[in-house]
Amino acid sequence: MMKKVIEKIQTKVLPAMVKIVPVCAALMLIINSNSTSTVMNGQPEPPKGLKKYRKF
Repeated sequence: MMKKVIEKIQTKVLPAMVKIVPVCAALMLIINSNSTSTVMNGQPEPPKGLKKYRKF
């Protein structure tokens, strides 16, 4: 019984998690870029390398 449950998890859940990881990494990069380069944090202008990741 337990073996079947573990096999189900391995065949269905793990591949989905592997596909989600790159999306989460990209979202964290965008969120971090937008939140750390603001006037409130002492940067009146974002660095040139960050401008391509900014969404606003």
